[in-house]
Amino acid sequence: MKRVFLTCAALFVSLSAAFSQDVPTREIGLRTNGFNDLGFVYKKQKSENVYKRYRLAFGNLGLGIVNGSSLVNLSVGGAIGKEKRKSINDRFQVVYGTEFIPRLTVSHSPGGNVSVDDGTFGKITITGSGNLLLNTSLGIGFMIGAQYNISPKWYVSAEVVPTVSLNGTFGSGVTIYGLNAAFTSSNVGLTGMYRF
Repeated sequence: MKRVFLTCAALFVSLSAAFSQDVPTREIGLRTNGFNDLGFVYKKQKSENVYKRYRLAFGNLGLGIVNGSSLVNLSVGGAIGKEKRKSINDRFQVVYGTEFIPRLTVSHSPGGNVSVDDGTFGKITITGSGNLLLNTSLGIGFMIGAQYNISPKWYVSAEVVPTVSLNGTFGSGVTIYGLNAAFTSSNVGLTGMYRF
């Protein structure tokens, strides 16, 4: 009888250990920092309270026609980083970490003017025909925020990501370099996430 009890106890402990490891280690969701700016977020747990995070956001895809002149603009950006979490209680956590943030913008105007960011929150207008410009940016962001767990599978978070970036614009006889340090409301994001 003692043997049956020990066998059942060992089976119970091993099964409960196996099922207790069924904790969500991946998260997917949407992030916005304005009504017209939406991005995808994917996070994968690396260790307890440490996550690898990936963000993908399409910043702009547009076609404009002014006085018979067209402008095509495509901008894409994203981020990859490391997120750490510190629990305040069962529902709230402080989140913090760093992100590497690349961005690429291509602008083309067969005729007319093109305005581009000069890297210092200003714009430079390039006149002429057949303008093709490539704007690149590489930056680092320092993320800090708060997370509220709605349920074991869902949470919402608010975070701010101040950034420092190097910018370059090339093409149509123009080369512009710049350095940005940004801590604005466009760096604040709201995120809804699902754990699986």
